[in-house]
Amino acid sequence: MKTAVFFCGLALALAPFLVRAESYGDQNFFNIDKSYDEFGRSNLAAGLVLAGNGIYFYADNNWWGGLDAQSQGKYRAAFLDLDNEFSNNIRPKLTALFGSDVNPAVSRDGRITVLIHPMIKDAGGYINTGDGYKKIEVPASNEREMVYFNSRFADSPLAKAYLAHEFVHLITLAQKDISRHVREEVWLNEARAEYASTILGYDDLFAGSNFDRRVKSFANDPSKSLVNWANKPANYGAAHLFFQYLVDHYGINAAADTMKTEKTGIAAVEYALKKNGHDLSFKQLFRDWLVALAANDCALGDRYCYKLADLKNFVVAPKINYLPNSERLSLSVMYNTDYFSGNWQRIAGGGGDLRLDFSSDPADKFFVPYLLCDISGKCVVGDMDTFADGKAGLFLADFGRKYSSLLLMPFSAGKTLGFNDYQANSVPYSLRIEINPKTAAAQPVIAEDGGQEAKIKSLLARIEAIKIEIARIQALLAARQAAAAGAGSAAGVWGKASAAERFFGVGN
Repeated sequence: MKTAVFFCGLALALAPFLVRAESYGDQNFFNIDKSYDEFGRSNLAAGLVLAGNGIYFYADNNWWGGLDAQSQGKYRAAFLDLDNEFSNNIRPKLTALFGSDVNPAVSRDGRITVLIHPMIKDAGGYINTGDGYKKIEVPASNEREMVYFNSRFADSPLAKAYLAHEFVHLITLAQKDISRHVREEVWLNEARAEYASTILGYDDLFAGSNFDRRVKSFANDPSKSLVNWANKPANYGAAHLFFQYLVDHYGINAAADTMKTEKTGIAAVEYALKKNGHDLSFKQLFRDWLVALAANDCALGDRYCYKLADLKNFVVAPKINYLPNSERLSLSVMYNTDYFSGNWQRIAGGGGDLRLDFSSDPADKFFVPYLLCDISGKCVVGDMDTFADGKAGLFLADFGRKYSSLLLMPFSAGKTLGFNDYQANSVPYSLRIEINPKTAAAQPVIAEDGGQEAKIKSLLARIEAIKIEIARIQALLAARQAAAAGAGSAAGVWGKASAAERFFGVGN
């Protein structure tokens, strides 16, 4: 979309104008997004079924007319409850934190419009930013502060969380697009919107909450990029988990201030951190978050855990590379990933000196943090030194005897803006693992006096360490399988929950 098209006539768009209050039974013709509509329509007729204190609720005439009187009454009661929640909780709290949603170009006596219509199965709803402009700028604009809501979920227990999510998008439109003339990166737009349900207390009862479903979606596919947005359930899970981590460690203002700047995406996060007294790059923040997702252990350092009680046992399940302990081994593997995407590879087993070589395109600017654990269970966080040629190396003597596992977390920081055009798995890297078993001559000599007993104790200690590691991996796999089973219903409700950057008549 060309900037000239986006901002033409802006002075006219912001000129104040008056509109009459709308009344029950009023009919309107709305443009809608045909890619979301169940029947592929691009417009529909709808009637006003409830004029609340903060929301005009319009319902698709075909859908509403097919309901009996009892069902219509049930929906009106749900809409009234949603309007009260919006007026008394959602709007005041979110605008106090992020800024006003009011758009003078299209405001209708301070109320927003919610249009209910049948949508495709996986869609929860969306907004169209084109609605925030006059028709002279965007011909298909409905000229309203407007949210589109899937009729399947109009009375869902998650309806309040959904409305809060979409309302943050309306605030973003007002604060970024209209006031500051910038277009927010999709991933950060979604991260703020996702975190709204936590701000408002909807996730306090964690089981079955919006956040719970997002965590399960991410656990099922943790390799999804935080910033390279594919509009998949795992993307939303990553966004919510990232913002929870940001607030846990740097405070709610570090999240809120990402809205209050002309900077967008990664630059907005760094601005907010600095404004709140934290001299921290986004790369360092992302690195710490990856470690927290892998270990979630405050004993490693305050940065490496979640403080929210409901996440105290949450960790991602890594890919496992188990090395034989009696053979010389040389293994090379290549992976493709996205920018700022989590990659967790655990190396375990072996019984000798381990050499690890990492290789990547230097333009992709890889960082390789790791978690190294010894056989006693004590772990340390470190970083492989990545050189100008994109390569890095690590040598660990007596791996498998002295150390029980090495968890690598490589990520690419080679791109820091312009993530709105998704390209999957476009960043390659490779690992080469060599293990050289210790020879008999190289083993320490054990004295005959008490030597057999010491040797047995040493072997038992190694066996116990291996058992602990196996049990831990089995628990992670079981958790991941459970998450996969639980994520199905979440995807049905939230899989395409917000197309915040879609424009009518302009294109994007």
